[in-house]
This record gives sequence, structure tokens and C-alpha cells, in this order.
Amino acid sequence: MKKLTVTVPSKKFLDTAFSAQSWAAVERNGWIIKFSIFNDEHILICFVSDYTGQAIIREFSSEDEAVNYINFVTAHDPNEYHQF
Repeated sequence: MKKLTVTVPSKKFLDTAFSAQSWAAVERNGWIIKFSIFNDEHILICFVSDYTGQAIIREFSSEDEAVNYINFVTAHDPNEYHQF
């Protein structure tokens, strides 16, 4: 019989998970975008290409930088892999 191992999440992970606020994902120009805010000062943005499945995850402390990055990514073709 296999012995099961239990993985306990770190305190930092739990603090971040419980202090995060997320919104429903939206699609823009072939990119699925998910927004989250944690600790009332950090913006986490996750992009996933609707065609290739490429995932891009970035954290920002400025709303202006986050918006500029969203516009930058969505201007690129979601059918190709990109290195940002």
C-alpha cells in the first residue's frame, strides 16, 4: 500500500491567497486575461493565448504599467509564441 504524503502550503502562500481579490477572466484579441489584486497594492495579470495555450504571468505595483503591458501583449498575434 502506498503511503500518502501531505503537502502543507507555506504561510506566505496562504497570506497571499486569502488577501487576493480576483475578477472573471475576459478575452481580448485572442488572449484570455485574468486580473487579481493582492495586499491592496500589487496587480497580478495572467494572459493565456486562446490558440496556443501560452501563459504569461506578470505582477505590477502601478496600474498605469499594468494597462500599458495589457495593451502591449494584446497587440501581438495570439497564434504565435512570444517571449516578453
